Formats: sequence, C-alpha cells, structure tokens
Amino acid sequence: MLSSAKKLILCANNSSLTAGIWHGAKLQSYAVFNNIDQDYTAFSEYLAKQPDTNIYLIVDAVEEDYKLESLPHTVGRARREILDRKLNQFNRNSTFRAAHFINRSADKRKDDNFLFVALSNADSLQGWLDVIQANQSPLVGVYLLPMMSQVMVRQMKLMAPHILLCEQLPSGFRQTYMHNGRLRMSRLVPMVDIKPNQLAYFYLVEIEKTRLYLMSQRLINGETPLQMILPALDNSHHEIAKSISQDQGLECKTVDILAYAKNINLAESLIKPHPELLHMQLLANGNVPDNLAPLSYSKIHSLNNTCRSLYIATAAIAVLGVGLAGVYAWQGRQQQNQLELIAAQTQQQQRLYDEVAKNFPSTPIPSAELKVATDLAQTIQANNQTPAQFMQILSAACENMPEITLNRMRWMLSPTAEVADDTAGNVGTQSNQTYNNQASVNPNQDTTKLIQVGFLNAEIKGFAGDYRAALNTVSQFVATLKANPAVEAVTILQEPVNVSSLANLQGSTTDETAAESPPAIFKLKIVLKTQPAAATSAALNATESAS
Repeated sequence: MLSSAKKLILCANNSSLTAGIWHGAKLQSYAVFNNIDQDYTAFSEYLAKQPDTNIYLIVDAVEEDYKLESLPHTVGRARREILDRKLNQFNRNSTFRAAHFINRSADKRKDDNFLFVALSNADSLQGWLDVIQANQSPLVGVYLLPMMSQVMVRQMKLMAPHILLCEQLPSGFRQTYMHNGRLRMSRLVPMVDIKPNQLAYFYLVEIEKTRLYLMSQRLINGETPLQMILPALDNSHHEIAKSISQDQGLECKTVDILAYAKNINLAESLIKPHPELLHMQLLANGNVPDNLAPLSYSKIHSLNNTCRSLYIATAAIAVLGVGLAGVYAWQGRQQQNQLELIAAQTQQQQRLYDEVAKNFPSTPIPSAELKVATDLAQTIQANNQTPAQFMQILSAACENMPEITLNRMRWMLSPTAEVADDTAGNVGTQSNQTYNNQASVNPNQDTTKLIQVGFLNAEIKGFAGDYRAALNTVSQFVATLKANPAVEAVTILQEPVNVSSLANLQGSTTDETAAESPPAIFKLKIVLKTQPAAATSAALNATESAS
C-alpha cells in the first residue's frame, strides 16, 4: 500500500505527460504537459508547488520488451543473483527493467516463472526524469502501464484463460495478452489519422498481427480460444466488438469501463478525455506493481523514508520519555504523600508517648546501666549449668558395666578443653571456682561460652591380675562414653596397668604379699559438647529417658 497520504502520480507516453495529485484515494487535480521545452519548464514549476510529495511514474511507451523465462526455484541471495544475471542477459542496455514473478510450475521441479520486462528506449522519458531530479523530488518508482491493466482485469473478474485486452489510450491502441489473469505481452500501436469509420478495420488488422505474433512466440496456437475484451466508452465500441466477432470468428466482449471507474472512486467524466487516469487511479488505490527504476533514481525517496523513520523513532522515544517521566513523577508524589503520612503518625505516637511518660516514676539508675545488667543476667542464665548432664552420662555408662567402681569424680566449667586435673582436691564433685588458676585462656576466645570438663578416677572390681582383660574393659568403657551424642572427647589419663618399658619391677617371689594383685585403677578426662541452655536441657532429658 502507498504510505503517503498525498502523492503525485504521472503517466508518460511518447508525446505527453499526465500528472495528477491524490489525497489518499481521491483525485484532487490533474494537468497535462507535452514533450516540448516550454512544458518541461511548466512541469518544473508544477513540481515546485508540491515539495516532498512522493512521485509515482507510469510509462505507456511503444518500446517495451517482454520475455518469459522459467528458472530453478531459489530464495534469498541466490535468487537475486540469478535474476540479475538474466536481466543483464536479456536487457543489458536497458536502464529501466524488472523481473516480474508470475507463478511456480506445476511439474515436479516446480520452477519459478518470471516475466522480464524492460524499456528498450527511454529517450522520451528522460526529459521528465531530468526535471524530477533537478527539483530533488522523491521518485518512488517507474512502472509499466500494462501492469496496471493486469490489475484491472483481475478486479473485473474476467476469468477466461486467454484474454486480449484492447484499450484505446492517448498514446494509441494497446493490446495486452494475459494468460490466466497474468501478463505475458503487451503491444502499443500509434493511431495516426484514423477516422471513426476506419476504426473497426484498424482494430481487425492490428488484432490479427497480435495473434500472429503470439503464435510465433508459442504463447498460443491456431486453435487457442482467445477472448477479446474492449472497454466500452460509447456505442461505437459495441459495434466494433460485434464486427470483430462476425468477421474474425473471435469471441469479443465489451465491459462497462465507466461503471468500473465509478466503482474505484474515479469520476466518469474524466475517463473519456483521459482514459489513462483509470490506471493512475488503480495505482493511487495501492496497487503498486514491480518497479523498473534503478536505485539511483529513487535515492531521494529512500533518504526521505530514512529521515521519516528517524523522526518517528525520535517522536516515539520522546513520547515514551514523557510518559515515563509522568509515571515517575506520580510515583514520587505517592511516595512523598506516604512519607508525610508516616511522619505525621510518628509525631502523633511521640506525643502520646510523651504524655504517658510524664506519669512514669523516676529511675535512679541510668538506662544504659540497666541494659548492661540485663545482658549480664541473660549471659549468666545461659551459662547456668549443673553437673547433672555429666552425671547422667556416667550413670548410663556404669549401668552397662557394673564391674567398674567410681572412686573420684570432678566436674568443672572452663572456656577451654585444655585444663588439667587438680589431684589434690577432695574426692567428690567440685565446682569451677579454681579453673582460672589451671588453664590459660585465649584472649580471642569467647569467655561467655564455657565447656563442661570432667575427671574420673575408677577401679575394676574383682581384678585377678588379668591385665589384658582390664585394658579391654577400660577401652569398652571409653567407647560407651564416646557413643553418647553429648560427649565431645574422652582421654585416658592413666591405664589400669603401667605398660611403659621404663617401669621398675620391685618385690620378691618369697614375699607373702606377692600373691596379692594390685588394684586396677584408671583415670579418664571427659569433655562434653558446647550446647545452648535449651539444647542442654533437651539432651539431659534424652539422657534421662535413655537411662
């Protein structure tokens, strides 16, 4: 479809140029210029009054070339290369040329059928093109008039497979052959000094020449039913059609071209003096055929399109920026309102607090000291531990091994597990009041987290001198303690027997007391895992349940 609301459509033949201005699909005005120097100047002034208006040029010339060719089906770059090669082969010396795609063949190869069209001589057109380029007017493209005739036949729904459209135009008598509604060939014959009573004979002669040409090009044969279409402007065309049907035996049909013109939004009064306006109106309606002009002729139009795209993109970005700015401003206003509301609520709460605080009793102790005291109380409460868990663990282990007798137990809290036993202490449970004198505390260590450490002196009852059994009993007792999930480590400080090779052997075999075995005494160090107060209580309950 044509993108511009206002457009200038030209139709040039060998002797004149018809120019019309359309707004949308409505013809506003038109003018006719002849191929003389004075009219070139007038046409230049005409273009100056229509700056930046897109120009579409239809050519109705005698020097037209048509060649039908089937090519292998390709797409993209390969297709463009094949078409350029064929255009150079057929129309090397033609500036205005194009490859018109018709259809694909129905055979197995499904080749692409193209009609290569060109203007073999564009001398009569060059004067108008020079004026367009001199005025820097945007030329969109150059098109052949028979291409617009093809559109007209389709819109009138003429369905015959072989149609010969015969049009009487200011340039002469044009015959356009179409196969299944697709253009194959067009021929223009100038009409010079043809009287009205000679018009039927002129038509007969030229139609016969066209039939012979089509047969020579193998587009039809002698038995092909060729249907002739004559656009009827008055009764004379009906008489001509009747004469052709009777004399040549061809099917000749007339169509009401005036009704068709009215149907496509063109005044009937304009068709008789200027029938080329019908094809120009089809182009104005958006039926744009293949362009014959090279890129050098339409570079101004391409530049205008690029500028227009930039303007549209800039406008879209500006609108988007304004919209985003509006959204952000609205959001900022909403947030400002929320902040003001929150500030007002805070002030209201502060006033209420001040009113209530007036009735508070005076406190002699500062709040900072109260906070320190509270934190200390919470820390003491968190470390308020008893040897109950330690005793529960030992009780569970001793129940499984009744041959072990406890002689001494010491429990303490220490910031480190590297603490020694105070063997000089009394037998029984001791507190952790003296651990600072026995262990060196790491200055980087958290002293608020204390570790439970216990020391155990025990003896194996009924020891009869079997040291291997005693060692196994101690190892089993240690394994039982380590199996408890609350135990971090168990260390044997003294074995029930001195296994060192440096130990002295004393006594006599004649001694009465030599037969008596020494007691199997051993010492252990037990370290419990560090757990929060709640976890310690849960572990204690679990130990009690297990015991």
